[in-house]
Amino acid sequence: MPVFHVEMRWRCSACQQENLGRFKDCQQCRKPKDGEPFYDAPEGAAPTVAQAVVDEQLIRQATAGADWSCKFCGSHQRRDSGLCGNCGADQSGAAREAKYDGAQAAPQPKSKKDWPGRGWAIAMGVMASVLTTILFFSWVLRTREVRAEIVARSWEHKVLVERYKIVASEGFETPSDAFDVVNQGQRFHHNDKVQDGTTRESYSERVACGQECTTTPTRCTTNNNGFKTCTGGDQKCSTKYCSETRYREVPRYKDVPVHKDYFSWKAWRWAHERDVVESGTEESPRWPSDDSVALEKNCGPKEKERADRRAIYRVVFKEEDGAKHEFTAQTLEQFQELALGESRTIRVTANHEVTLVP
Repeated sequence: MPVFHVEMRWRCSACQQENLGRFKDCQQCRKPKDGEPFYDAPEGAAPTVAQAVVDEQLIRQATAGADWSCKFCGSHQRRDSGLCGNCGADQSGAAREAKYDGAQAAPQPKSKKDWPGRGWAIAMGVMASVLTTILFFSWVLRTREVRAEIVARSWEHKVLVERYKIVASEGFETPSDAFDVVNQGQRFHHNDKVQDGTTRESYSERVACGQECTTTPTRCTTNNNGFKTCTGGDQKCSTKYCSETRYREVPRYKDVPVHKDYFSWKAWRWAHERDVVESGTEESPRWPSDDSVALEKNCGPKEKERADRRAIYRVVFKEEDGAKHEFTAQTLEQFQELALGESRTIRVTANHEVTLVP
């Protein structure tokens, strides 16, 4: 990281002349410098290596040390001067520490004083919006416990009957137990992808196309002698990449239909035959009678039947505000415990699922 020295400025308190830091008396009115502060130049901008002093004498002056103040006349002198340039006093007996108000930067545009307040207001607004959104969704998606009256009850008992019988089927592959197989001819089965030449297509490729350079921040420290010592300001570069359009040949494909033999056949299979249903609102649900189910009464030779039972028990709850919620009882015993007109505490989720609260 480069180290360089930049010359500062000071303004004469008598005639307002701007003077280079190397001078210890005003170049217009000749008043000795006696405490006027140094300030950055030009215009307070961050110094660059291009502003560095290169004259060897100025470099020696910049690195000689802080200015000294003559205790007899009060004028400020360079550290490398043995005598006071104003009154001739010897530095060894007249030197005292030179005091400045500190290095000052040239006036900069001030940020708006109300920005901290505005920033805080914006942050509070965002937080309020987020909190409102959270509260809204929490309310919408909440799970509630409410007291509700049972206003309707219903039940359904269903017997599903399947019959083992001869079933007609068709397809490209026949099962091993098929009979009365008939070839129906060829039918479309699928498409094969077959290469049909090539197509020229474009694509982007990242390639090196120069460099991207950034300048490191400059940091300076005042030497209290009209100069300041700075570091940084050098460039760091990395390879820059750009997108270039390239071309290539890629295979092109077409669909070629494939046909296969299609068959019809028969086979013994279990298939849905009928549903027998009983439903109502009575306290004691009943199943369809054996006579109504008529299991295997109308079967042909070698045919047989089997049955499966399904039960559904529904209860409708109504809140005081009129909102209704449907509950499905898990067992007959639970259904029978929920009498019409009874009030119960239920838990209702956002997607209207209902459970009983013990």
